[in-house]
Amino acid sequence: MSQQSEIALKLRQELSKVVDNSPADWILLHLAMGTMKMGGHRYGAFLDAATTAAKLAIYSTFIEQGENIRKTGFLYHVEPKRVKAIVKEIQTAIADGQSLKSLNSKEPYYLIAVPFLWQERFPCQDQEPQVTLPGLTPGERKAIEDSLPPGSPKARILDQVEFNELIEMLHDLSQAELPESQRMPFSDALMLHIKFRLLHAGTVIQIDSPLVDIPLFALASESYAPKDERERVFAMIDDVARYFSILQSWVRNEEGVLRGIEVFDIDLERRQEALQELDTLLRAWADKYHQEGGFPMVLQFAAGTREYE
Repeated sequence: MSQQSEIALKLRQELSKVVDNSPADWILLHLAMGTMKMGGHRYGAFLDAATTAAKLAIYSTFIEQGENIRKTGFLYHVEPKRVKAIVKEIQTAIADGQSLKSLNSKEPYYLIAVPFLWQERFPCQDQEPQVTLPGLTPGERKAIEDSLPPGSPKARILDQVEFNELIEMLHDLSQAELPESQRMPFSDALMLHIKFRLLHAGTVIQIDSPLVDIPLFALASESYAPKDERERVFAMIDDVARYFSILQSWVRNEEGVLRGIEVFDIDLERRQEALQELDTLLRAWADKYHQEGGFPMVLQFAAGTREYE
């Protein structure tokens, strides 16, 4: 066991002395640690967001109970006048298009689509050059292409303008799916931020070749996977929120939802091999059933060490 794992285990044992050892309590604890400690949100902002979430829960129950204030208050042990005030606050916010106090990282969560859009808009067949800049000899083009990491996807290498246009195109596609009040305008600052995350994750690499006087950008991976802890935190929060939503659909027995879990023991020397095989199987499965313009689906999972009771 690594030193970090030992510290985490000791911390959990200490917290178990003061926290009711129930799944619901641990969900709240991990939520606070994820958003405050790892996500960098301040204490007050977290409390404001938690209060907003509780208000929205009351409002949703108010609607489900046929707008019965007394029954809603009874279910949550809240005075009817307080329920009435909360309902009025939410209804006013909805009518005016206001944004309630909430945690918002302002992060673009659609970076995973970059490799797919890149290969779709800038494909490159086996016999075609990946570099199409004018004025280069075949040998110079090959020298630039040979600088790519082994196993890089076969896609065209872009110049600065094309790369910026790809990012803006991706942003526009993602924003079109959101309500107008939630859309984020595109800006140079956002473009630089997205570019930084793509380069930092290794999904995209920048080529500064002495053969050209402008930077070139190449797709280096078929997937976006944030590397350091800060990058992974945003992905973690997004995944957990989506997982909660999917499991709620499963609880309601909605069609088209699957909950899966497997518990097993494994040879440690083959663990990484097994995880890589699973990743390949899942990608092949998704490719098999993917259909342009079809019904939107998502599959997300996490595999790791299970805790002993």
